[in-house]
Amino acid sequence: MFMFHERNPDVACNGREPISREPHMRTTWMSLAVVPLLLCFACSPESELPEEDLVSSQSSALVVSGGSLLSARYQHTATLLGNGKVLVAGGGTPSGSYTTTELYDPATATSVAGPSMLTARRAHTATLLQDGTVLVVGGINSSVLASAERYDPVTNTWSAAAPLPRISYGHSATLLTDGRVLVVGGVSYVTSTYVYTPSTNTWAATGSLNAGMMGQAAVRLADGRVLVAGGGNSTTSSSNHAEIWSPSTGAWTTVASMNTGRNGHTLQLLASGLALVTGYATAAELYDPAANTWTNTGATAVQHFTAPSVTRPDGTILMAGGSYNTMQVELFSPTTNTWSTVGTLAQSRVEHPTVALANGRVLFLGGTTYNAQGNMQALASIEVFDASATCTPTTCAAQGKTCGTISNGCGGTLTCGTCGTGQACSANNVCVAASCTHNVCTSGTSLNKDCNSCTFSVCNRDPYCCTTSWDSICVSEANSWCVITQPGCVVSQ
Repeated sequence: MFMFHERNPDVACNGREPISREPHMRTTWMSLAVVPLLLCFACSPESELPEEDLVSSQSSALVVSGGSLLSARYQHTATLLGNGKVLVAGGGTPSGSYTTTELYDPATATSVAGPSMLTARRAHTATLLQDGTVLVVGGINSSVLASAERYDPVTNTWSAAAPLPRISYGHSATLLTDGRVLVVGGVSYVTSTYVYTPSTNTWAATGSLNAGMMGQAAVRLADGRVLVAGGGNSTTSSSNHAEIWSPSTGAWTTVASMNTGRNGHTLQLLASGLALVTGYATAAELYDPAANTWTNTGATAVQHFTAPSVTRPDGTILMAGGSYNTMQVELFSPTTNTWSTVGTLAQSRVEHPTVALANGRVLFLGGTTYNAQGNMQALASIEVFDASATCTPTTCAAQGKTCGTISNGCGGTLTCGTCGTGQACSANNVCVAASCTHNVCTSGTSLNKDCNSCTFSVCNRDPYCCTTSWDSICVSEANSWCVITQPGCVVSQ
């Protein structure tokens, strides 16, 4: 699931001050430059790091390396095939989209090149059909796409499928009990929905949503109906609106709203018939189709934004990462309705497809992070949640790290301390001298948070300014929040 946001300095958590922002919520979709998108951010205080070097959490359940993709990529799809391989398709880097695909073998932790798709695309959907083929729909490259294609693992080939009747990304695609695929919502918050029939390679319009949506979560319920919830609409990018589609009538019915508006979230069907929504907020919710109610259930330890959850064969649900400063792996137990932290990613990642394997392991493939220069970059690395692994924890000193939080290599974390005055913790978790490359009154590259008191103030409230770019919004914030004496700046306090 993807998030669709732009920054807006006028939106506030307390009615007075702009909110804290997850930097990826703007960067990812700024690079697309396709349509104006709305803002969605979470308000959360900055946390202080302990100064001592110690393990803050540890578990016998571990996250281990799963090798690497052949190409770094994000906004790609990963589909578990009937033969046990994982089809990784499309995606790209912030500078472009791929036609390339890969076939990843979890047994050997290796990836080989697959056949190229007919069209380069990212932010598309991929659905495993009942005949074992994979349907890919929509997405973007230099424009928004309507095209669709199918991958056949038997012949290892792609073939064109009938195009979706409209261009789309940010839609959901749900496999129905009869083998058809329901495509809902998408760019421009459309209300039109369509059903694809694989046997005839045709699309047919079905009932219209009562409210348009984009980036929503979707799940097929036990009775065959489809529940969609959240995402963005014309007034907010984190809606709590929910609707259910009936395959017998083709009609949509508005149902009870979630307790919390969400985006970048996922829905999972439990064995009980309830549906669990998780992500964006720490509180998860259970939807009861019979009672038409949402009930808050166990909360995660941290906020997971664009972190897809997956259901493991034992019915537990796992999710990890989803923010550039969130690396926890958390597990939901349907028997107790509680979450537990079961490990830590070695690499922070966002928009990483997550795949549950038949043996209980879970793959986290690629995604995005920030490099040492504060620029977003795509990842090739793969990590694996493996409850049966064994491991010897490392230390900060052994890795040459002097600040920040890192993985201990065994499902826990190490806090390596804080830097002194005039120093900053680099992306490599090493203390370096802090310096400002330009003044705060001028737009330009991102500034170091610790290079002066103004950058410290601005970046505590708006991390984007010190991770991605010191843009015109950051300049405005500096004028509002700092006592400015530099030429060209207005003293506002």
